[in-house]
Amino acid sequence: MRDMFMRWRYQIIGGAALLLLIVVGLSVRSARAPNAARGLPRSAWSLFWHPMVMGFYENGGGGGDPSSWPSLRQHSKEIQIVSPYWYRINASGSLTADNTDPHITRFSHQRDMRIWPLFGNSGTNPMHSSSARLAMTSAIVDLVQKHNFDGAFVDFELLAPSSRDDLSTFLHDLSGRLHKLGKGVGVAVFPKVGITTDVSYPYDYPALGGETDAVVVMAYDHHYDGGPPGAVAPLPWVKQNLQFALQHIPKARIYLGVAGYGYDWSGGSATTVSTLQAQALLKKYGIRPTWDTTAQEYHFSYQDNGSHEVWYEDPRSFATKLSLARRNHIGGIALWRLGYEAPDFWTKLTHRLI
Repeated sequence: MRDMFMRWRYQIIGGAALLLLIVVGLSVRSARAPNAARGLPRSAWSLFWHPMVMGFYENGGGGGDPSSWPSLRQHSKEIQIVSPYWYRINASGSLTADNTDPHITRFSHQRDMRIWPLFGNSGTNPMHSSSARLAMTSAIVDLVQKHNFDGAFVDFELLAPSSRDDLSTFLHDLSGRLHKLGKGVGVAVFPKVGITTDVSYPYDYPALGGETDAVVVMAYDHHYDGGPPGAVAPLPWVKQNLQFALQHIPKARIYLGVAGYGYDWSGGSATTVSTLQAQALLKKYGIRPTWDTTAQEYHFSYQDNGSHEVWYEDPRSFATKLSLARRNHIGGIALWRLGYEAPDFWTKLTHRLI
């Protein structure tokens, strides 16, 4: 018997290791299974850690602003949740639709992606009364059912500090109704570190993390239009905010918001530039960007009717955020937005699954 074991020991050990991996993998999948009933696909987690990928979708606009459609079409295999910016909540609790596209819903379902349309806000507290909260909750639930959406994503920004409890109550009610239908609920939150309290206070991390399936920490726009030039998402700042979120939200529900863009500052203001547009500027002016070793982000300057300074996210800086998400085994990443990123973003993603 010993001779037989020695002869086949490598095959036996290898088989046992494979069996262990299968058991562990099934355990991980089982732990995630409840979320699958809430509009989250089961296939996003396997034997090894793999982030859920949420992609925010816009139709594009003037001024060279690219549509999200080519990116969605080309990278549907890497995306689990699509969140199109189609709706806005008014102060009365009613909804306004903007450029909805049933084709995107059909395409996403054909490719096994989930659709969680994004609901933005008009005003600093659209949840100011119980009647308004009830109206907006019912409107969202009816819309999700009517259009066969898989969930809803709430992106209420620049709220009044007094709206903190209103937001938590609204998400509690919305999640309760959508979860009964097997639908998912996501919410965007401002970071807590390095952000003024009046902007960050409305987001009660423990309450929102306890009610929703995905909490997207918008870890970008550390520097933005209206402020001085600087890194859009400096890594130390992103790391601090992720650590804060991990202390208050279950890690499987945390999604790290990542940017596929930057800003071009000139004359005291800035315009948004996609990663591809930033790379085009480098080529046009024949210059090389500088890598900031602290922020872990590229920047460069050029002259065109005045001095310009550009800071932007690219595949290299994205890889640092992806590594941060991987080390902490959070639920996923959320890209703002599809169409801004360079193709190498997806190469970095698929090469860092383990």
